[in-house]
Amino acid sequence: MAWEFVVPGIPLSVNSKDSKKKQRWVEKVRTCAIENLPEDGFPLLGDLAASVTYFHVGPTDVDIDNILKRIIDGMYPEIMMDDAQIQDVSASRRDVLGSGLRNPPSIILPYLFDGDPFVYVSVNLAMPQEELPWIGKMPR
Repeated sequence: MAWEFVVPGIPLSVNSKDSKKKQRWVEKVRTCAIENLPEDGFPLLGDLAASVTYFHVGPTDVDIDNILKRIIDGMYPEIMMDDAQIQDVSASRRDVLGSGLRNPPSIILPYLFDGDPFVYVSVNLAMPQEELPWIGKMPR
């Protein structure tokens, strides 16, 4: 694991028209991303993979694809040099009140117990191209 962090609250969509809210959300992501950041090894270099999970409470109308940009924007320059380093992205949303999780990362346990919405982000080195899992690959 290269780095992981949690951002409490409901993520802001890229489609939001309020530029001040957008900037506040990016700053919140940045603040959460750099908490407990080690003194060396950052910013990360090379190709990276980001995984984002939005844990909401009850029904939500947040489109998972619309929250990625602001979260990734909040990770540089402290976590990565440039958002162009992101080669792989996975994103999901899950109801905090839904069924239990098997082996959740320890960093999210307090947030799960609180029952409030939050975003969990992990950043790793990108998977080498030759190891990419080709989902839906047609048999020959």
